[in-house]
Amino acid sequence: MSVESAGPGLGPLCPEHGQALSWFCCSERRPVCAACAGLGGRCRGHRIRRAEERAEELRNKIVDQCERLQFHSASIAKYVAEVLPGKNQRAASTASAARELVIQRLAVVRSLCESEEQRLLEQVHGEEERAHQSILTQQVHWTEALQKLDTIRTSLVGMLTHLDDLQLIQKEQEIFERHGGRAYRREDRQPLPATVR
Repeated sequence: MSVESAGPGLGPLCPEHGQALSWFCCSERRPVCAACAGLGGRCRGHRIRRAEERAEELRNKIVDQCERLQFHSASIAKYVAEVLPGKNQRAASTASAARELVIQRLAVVRSLCESEEQRLLEQVHGEEERAHQSILTQQVHWTEALQKLDTIRTSLVGMLTHLDDLQLIQKEQEIFERHGGRAYRREDRQPLPATVR
């Protein structure tokens, strides 16, 4: 919708009636003036609300979104800080126990199985490395997810801080298309850890 400015501090005006855009047409989803919303206006019969009420509703939705993102971030941070280190330790302990068992068994037939000993030790080492790399990959992934969530939350808070009522209403679709909980690209997405779900 094209609007004209009413001057510093007065906000935009309705281009048709020159009045302040103090109402919101729910049918056309745009700010309108009192004349547009009146009996002879183009929005006659539409569901009309005060613009400030619509803006407050949008602000509440953004606050709710920020809270959900904050909870999501906290769950991922807890997973990265508490669960992944335990997995890493368990993987190391399991590999160590397997290595000791292999050594004990091969000691009996060392003279006949030198090549077999080397193969089995390398196999155990390879499994340990794969487990360790998997954990490192998860840690990097969730760290990036946390950063993206924080960026989205910061952007939403910035909008709450800097947008006036009309700007907030006019940018509603853009806000929720860009920040509708998309913390990372679909192709990068991994299943959430149990503590997150």
